[in-house]
Order: sequence, then C-alpha cells, then structure tokens
Amino acid sequence: MITHAQGAVEYQESGDGIPLVFVPGSFSTGASWRNISTPLSERYRTITTSLSGYGKTQERRTPGGAHMQDEMNVLEAVLAQANAPVHLVAHSFGAWVALSLAMHRKPSLLSLTLLEPTVFNLLPLAGEAALNGEVRAMKEGYVAAWNSGDQRAVRHVIDFYGGAGTFDAYPSAVQDKVITQTPTNILDWDSGYAEFPMLEDFATVNVPTLVVCGSASHRAMQRSNQLLVDHLPQARLMALEGANHFMIVTHAADLTRLIEQHVREVQPL
Repeated sequence: MITHAQGAVEYQESGDGIPLVFVPGSFSTGASWRNISTPLSERYRTITTSLSGYGKTQERRTPGGAHMQDEMNVLEAVLAQANAPVHLVAHSFGAWVALSLAMHRKPSLLSLTLLEPTVFNLLPLAGEAALNGEVRAMKEGYVAAWNSGDQRAVRHVIDFYGGAGTFDAYPSAVQDKVITQTPTNILDWDSGYAEFPMLEDFATVNVPTLVVCGSASHRAMQRSNQLLVDHLPQARLMALEGANHFMIVTHAADLTRLIEQHVREVQPL
C-alpha cells in the first residue's frame, strides 16, 4: 500500500528482476491480473495496483475535478514506488490512463502493452461519426438509465463490451458486484471523455507498444485500436482470436504469452 496525500494507492509486488506493472480497468482490481501476473512473477518483478475507487485505492475524483489528472496521479505514485523503468501492461480504461500518462508526463517506460484501450476519443478525430455515435449513445443511455433509478443500468456497458446477454449470464453475485460499482464506472467514462488529445499527441509516445484487441469485440473498439496503432510511432496491433473485451479473464494464458513475448523482444532476459 502506498500512502499518498490524495489517498491510499493499492500496491502489491512479487518476484524479482525486470519490473512489469499491471493496471486494471473498470470493475477490476489488481487481483484481476492474478492468472497473468502470477506465472510471470517466476521470471519478473510483477507489480499490481487498482485505479481510483477500486480495490484498496481510495477514490480521489470529485465532481467537476480534473479526473484524468487524478487517475494519472495514482499511476504515477505506483511508478515512483517501483523506482525503476518498467514495462507497463494495462487493460481497458486503465490502458487509456497509462497511455495518457505516457503522452503527458513522459515516465520512464521500457514498453507498453495495451489490452483494448478505450481510446474512443480517436473516432471523431478520424471522421468515424457512426461508430463514435454508437459509443456515445450507449454511454448516454447507460447514465440516463442509472440516474432514473434503474439498478441494472450497467447491463448497457457490460453487453456493449461482451455482447448481448453477457450481463444476464453473470452469476447473481457478479451482477451485484458490478451494480455496486456503477457510480465509479460512470466516473471512469467521464474521466476518459475529459481527455481531449490531438493526433500529434500520440506521436510523442515513442515507446515499443503492443496493442491487443479481440476479434469478437465491438467494431468501435477494433477501429479505435487500429487508429491508435496508426498514430503511435512504435506500435503494432495483435488480434486475439475469439476474445472480446473481457480477455484477461477468458484468455489469460494467451495474454501471458503475448506479454512476455513483447517484453523479451524489447529487453531479452
């Protein structure tokens, strides 16, 4: 645990060697990486954390605040604790935070592995009005449903990422968990859309980058991830066959292999 002026930050590490930092997305904590980070800790120093309002990281975002700056502060505290250049591995909204940090604060990174970063802000910049409209409509409908008292409003976002019926197929305990996290997730969406990068900002991230996108993911995710790779100087896109946005649960072994392969290409053991 990191004691920070703005609130505690979750920090756990295991193993020795080259540091790999794992950043989860919405509805997730550092423990979400266990099936990936545990086998890698046999050969690397693995570090896990959680973003604001999840796990043991205190919520620091307030209405009207600089939400993405707050999230970058969390991740910056983790990197300071690591006290070494790191390979940064991040998923979903966490990957958007990691990328924003790389763009704006230039931390000492060895590489980036971004698993379906929620870079939907790229869609309007590339003239993808229809896809951008789909994402915006989902988000607005989700928030409106929640504000009107629909306790199951989160199904909108879960089904957007996993396909129709994904939320209903969850066990009751999992449904209850994501329902309780809905206010935090809405803050995540607001934080993500509070970031207004220009295309030239992405060109400043001159770090070896692997972007992984599921072949079964929403078209808006696939297109935004391709656009990201098109604008990063050292990036490549890997399509993970049969996966969707929840790949760190369903395809942990495949991701472990891809992450280590990328790390070894950048920095052989």
